[in-house]
Amino acid sequence: MLSEAPALPIPAAAAAHRAYGAVRAARSQREQEADVFRILAGRLRAALRDADGMAAVRAAADARRVFTAVETLVLHPSSPLPRELRLAIGSVARRALREVDEPEPDLSFLAALADDFAAGLQQRPGQAP
Repeated sequence: MLSEAPALPIPAAAAAHRAYGAVRAARSQREQEADVFRILAGRLRAALRDADGMAAVRAAADARRVFTAVETLVLHPSSPLPRELRLAIGSVARRALREVDEPEPDLSFLAALADDFAAGLQQRPGQAP
């Protein structure tokens, strides 16, 4: 049990936290964004396996937050992406949001979208898929 595990001394725990933060900060923004989509896909798939309906509600809420942010960011005029790409990504995000609004959202579909976004972000610009 967790209560039986020896606790790290405070200085060691703080040092571990700082080291973790330093490694995370050294990663590119694209890698960090890909992680967000991988985490979302995992939560959606976990909710599919969970008999508790509340897990599905939470996972759908997570999807709503992520895809709302995506849509907002890519459609904002300050986005540096080419217009056609911004519109295509915005369209996919809008489709995901329509799915989330369904009485029983297709969590598998949303997880697949999140996986696709993660895969796209993992590619290097100019690299063939």
